[in-house]
Amino acid sequence: MKKVLIILFLFMVTGCAAKYEVVQKLRVNMYHLVNTRTHEVEIILTSEELEEGQILKKNKIKIIAEIEK
Repeated sequence: MKKVLIILFLFMVTGCAAKYEVVQKLRVNMYHLVNTRTHEVEIILTSEELEEGQILKKNKIKIIAEIEK
């Protein structure tokens, strides 16, 4: 029983992170992202090369800065 609860807890913690879709590349290392659930817009600077249409978790991206709206 404990193993089942631990597995469910780990799944909920890792599976519930917000996912973002890369909408477009604005400038060098600057990307327009949209949250797939809430449709919130984010503009970030990153050292990574991202592709349009790519869906990823925000905590997996090496973010240099977030642009305020």
